[in-house]
Amino acid sequence: MPKVRFGGGESQKLQELLTKFPAGSVIFREGDLGSEMYIIQNGHVRISLHVGGKERELAVLEKGDFFGEIALLDQSPERSATASAVDDVEVLKLRTTDLDQLLRRKPDIAIRMMMKLSERLRETNRRFEELGSRTELAALTPATASQGIETRAVLIHEASGRIFPIRPKGETTLGRHDPVTGVTPDADLSRLDPERTVSRRHGAIRAEDGKLTLTEVSTSTNGTFVNGVKLEPLTPRPLADGDTVQLALVTLRLRVILGG
Repeated sequence: MPKVRFGGGESQKLQELLTKFPAGSVIFREGDLGSEMYIIQNGHVRISLHVGGKERELAVLEKGDFFGEIALLDQSPERSATASAVDDVEVLKLRTTDLDQLLRRKPDIAIRMMMKLSERLRETNRRFEELGSRTELAALTPATASQGIETRAVLIHEASGRIFPIRPKGETTLGRHDPVTGVTPDADLSRLDPERTVSRRHGAIRAEDGKLTLTEVSTSTNGTFVNGVKLEPLTPRPLADGDTVQLALVTLRLRVILGG
C-alpha cells in the first residue's frame, strides 16, 4: 500500500508540525469545521461515520497514512467523518500552505496521495455495497407498502415540484449527497442547491407519537428556519401542516397527508 513517508532530514524540518493525541481522544468529529489534514507518524487512528443512526467503522489507519485531506481539497470545510486515536498518536498537522510547501519539496508524495485516495475510494464503495443487504437497507430507506412509499407527510419544493417523503416513524435525514463516503440522506437536496449551501448532514425530521419535529443536527450549517424563525442547533422544533422549512438557501413546505 502507498504510504507517505519522510527521510530523517525531512522529518527534522517537520518537527514543528508534529502534534500528539492520547489514546481514546477525538481528533475531530463528523460535521466539525476543519482546515487541516494529518499524516500519521506513530500510532493508529480510527475513522468512523454515522449511518442510519449507527456508528460504522470505515478504517483504522497506521503510520504513513493520512486523513482529513478533504478539508484542503474540497471547498466545504465540514468534516465528513470522525477521527479518533486508537492508541497514543503522533501526526503531522498540515494546513494548505504547509502541504503546498511539502509537495514542492517532495512531488512524489502527490503521486502516493493520489494512489491512496483511489484505493480508499474503492474500499469505501466495497463497504457500502456490504451495507446493501436487505436487512440494513430496510433501516436506511423509507418503509414500503404494497405500492409506493408509506408516508404520512412530505416536504415539497414548490418551485420545482420535487417531493420528499417523510418516514411515518423514526428519523428522516435532510442534506446533500456526500461523494466522498457515498452516503446520501433520505431527503437529498443536492439538485436544489447548486451553490452547496446545505450541509451534507444538515437536519433531521423525527416522527414519533403522531408528531413531527425538525432538528438542526450540526452546529456548523448555514442555518435552518421554520416559518422564518432560525432554529437553535440540536434543539427539536415542532412542525405542523403548511409550515415553511428552509435549510440554508433551499425552501420547502411541509404537507401532512394523514394524521396520527
